[in-house]
Amino acid sequence: MTGEELVRRGLRRLLEVNGFSVAGESGSVRQAARRIPAVRPDLAIIDDDLPDGSGAGLCQSLVAADGTIRCVLMTGETDEAVLIGAILVSGWGCLSQQDDNEEQLRLIRRPIQGYTAYSRRFQTGILAPIQADGTNGPDGRLGMLSEQEMKVAGGVARGLTNGQIGQEMFLAEKTVKNMVSSVLMKLDMSRRTEVAVFVSGELEHTGNLAQEYRRSRDTDLIAEVTAALVICTSEAGSVPPSNRMLLLNAMRLADSLAATRARPHAVRLLQERRTRVHGPETTTPRPTPRGTDNAPERGQY
Repeated sequence: MTGEELVRRGLRRLLEVNGFSVAGESGSVRQAARRIPAVRPDLAIIDDDLPDGSGAGLCQSLVAADGTIRCVLMTGETDEAVLIGAILVSGWGCLSQQDDNEEQLRLIRRPIQGYTAYSRRFQTGILAPIQADGTNGPDGRLGMLSEQEMKVAGGVARGLTNGQIGQEMFLAEKTVKNMVSSVLMKLDMSRRTEVAVFVSGELEHTGNLAQEYRRSRDTDLIAEVTAALVICTSEAGSVPPSNRMLLLNAMRLADSLAATRARPHAVRLLQERRTRVHGPETTTPRPTPRGTDNAPERGQY
């Protein structure tokens, strides 16, 4: 399911030509939240930027309603925040519209077979040098943005989708998308995450952990988040990971993100908690939010 009809039709055609059964499609969170649990597909492909909400929020709701449903997010940009969001809401992967047909098909088959699926394009973002760490004074680049562009950049820093920014500013989603492109060009940046980190550092604390970890002055903590992301997106291993292992990896990422903003004593407590969670003798598995390891195939959504 994607918000843009053209992308949705192209994806449906790709799937049907390659032998998948498409059980249905929707163009909004409201429709999908009602239809997907009723259809119970093997896989739900969800756009990260929907007109009436976020793909991550929809994924979280679907998993809460039915833990056997596997969701992957699809993003038009290689947005690190979308990647992190997919992991934290128990998604099975994150695809990129920039991937070619062969790569998209490979990534779609992986979660159906019990593996996680993350576009290789995200690896570049995960391992990219830090662009902004919040240690410098005010940056004159903000002065290059118009008043409207500043509002759009502020929305990006708060983690809003283009649709949500458009609702706040009474603008069409396409207009917001064009303004985001203008902001990226003026700030000499290539990703929404860079804009979020930069603007949040220059204006105010946003509270969005998924977009702030690179602002930490502690390089060890940044390295810990990066390591957690690499582990969560790794395709190493020939055996499908267990639900418990996927959950523990997501917990490690969540703890690492939290630690980048915690005071020193809180960091120590988080590290102790992570040790307890990963300890082979003391770990008590949490209820798994994902489907069973060998969920039967029911068709594509």
